[in-house]
Amino acid sequence: MRTSRLLVAIAVVTSILTGCGKDPVKPNPDPGPDRPGGSKAPEITSFSPAKIMPGGEVIIQGKNFKESIIDNSVIFNGNIFSGPMIAATTTQLTVRVPLDATTGKLIVQSGSLKDTTSTDLVIDPDMISLAGFTPATGPIGTSVTITGINFGLNTRVKINGVECPISNRTNTSLTISIPLNTSLSKHKFEVINGPYNLQTPEEFTVSSTGATARWDDKQIELVPNGASVFHDGLSFVHGNKLYWGFTRLVPSEQTSLYAVYDPAQPAKGWQLTDKFSQTMAPAGLSMATAIVHNDRVYLGTGFKGNQGTPHWWEFNPADGSARQLTDFPHPAPNTISFVLNNRIYVGFGSGNKNLYEFDPAGNNNLGSWTLKATHNLQELNSGNAFVLGNEVIIGRALPELNKPRLAMLKYTEGGQLTRIPDMPQDIPSGSTASFTIGNKGYFVINKNVWEYTPDAAGGSWRVVAGGDQQPAIKGVGTLTINGVRTIYGWTGAGHLYEFKL
Repeated sequence: MRTSRLLVAIAVVTSILTGCGKDPVKPNPDPGPDRPGGSKAPEITSFSPAKIMPGGEVIIQGKNFKESIIDNSVIFNGNIFSGPMIAATTTQLTVRVPLDATTGKLIVQSGSLKDTTSTDLVIDPDMISLAGFTPATGPIGTSVTITGINFGLNTRVKINGVECPISNRTNTSLTISIPLNTSLSKHKFEVINGPYNLQTPEEFTVSSTGATARWDDKQIELVPNGASVFHDGLSFVHGNKLYWGFTRLVPSEQTSLYAVYDPAQPAKGWQLTDKFSQTMAPAGLSMATAIVHNDRVYLGTGFKGNQGTPHWWEFNPADGSARQLTDFPHPAPNTISFVLNNRIYVGFGSGNKNLYEFDPAGNNNLGSWTLKATHNLQELNSGNAFVLGNEVIIGRALPELNKPRLAMLKYTEGGQLTRIPDMPQDIPSGSTASFTIGNKGYFVINKNVWEYTPDAAGGSWRVVAGGDQQPAIKGVGTLTINGVRTIYGWTGAGHLYEFKL
């Protein structure tokens, strides 16, 4: 009887369960992090860098991340949406900082679970960032371009602890040259801007010094105390002697003077004289130019007081006499002049973008001017030129307003003026001396000597002398000393040096 009642009870219970349509209980697909087999919450152990600019990459270290990029997200302070995920493993996430992110903590979500950093990621829109540089190797004097972000006007670059001259800068690139006193080895570039000091991940290999130069002191000077004289005067070589001045010695002078140095009589040093026509070069003359052709000296243009002058003269150093010739086509201070294939050329200067040929025999031997070329540069008023074969290298020009004054031009007789690679250094200077040795040309800008080597790509530049220990050369002349072609340079005080390469 008891057995029958038990069987009936079991049958009733079974019938009720079947009638309700209940399925057997299934296992929980995700028992949770605290149950066997459940997902584990992500754990952040660190992140780097601690300070970054928008658009940079942050690397987050930890565990329990998802291996798939789409299964992870990182929320930055001030953002609703996560930053772009770049890479993911179970222990490391790489994410890009959104452009509108602000300083704050990071939230990492892997699947449905989250973790938050204990410290803030600092977002600084003004900090600098480095991307790389090219080339990776080269001799001293090599021009190198470093790329990145936020390179302001005060950004500096060092290599091996030595300051690198910067020739061109934008917000995203810096063009520097490898300084002379850099050791022959591999070095990282150090980019400095205020509190930020970053190093390039890669190293630049200094392959060789190349030929370097020096200025040998001749122990001769015009002014013993080193004061600068003949400010904005002109210079030339005639009869194997240096001529310099043709303006006031100092601002208080009432007449113009010039100085002559004869290497055949070095003990006499510079000899001051006023033996020339004051009409040709009055006391107010400055920023004029001079050129020697077939043993005749031509000079002119420049400022007379505060006014530009087009006057052009022939000067006879033997007796100081002068003959006024046909005026240059424009009043133009700071013109340049050179001789190419036995022809005289004068051009550019303040307010003039033209290059002219001067024919001494034209206009009944008073000279005539013919326009030869024009270039659409802003101005070229503190430059110079040198002749290499049938080509003339001219610079430094200002290509447009608010740009560095380092544009270089090439002129070929009968052709046009064309741009070539810029000089790598923009140093404010009232003069740019020049000379040639063999098939190379040289521009002297204050304490630096830049060597130009022509090639099919337009030529290349490297510095062969420079640094604080070098003299600040204002004028250069080529003399013959003991039968050898010799380059002499002098400072604003007339301190003479010989260039040795």
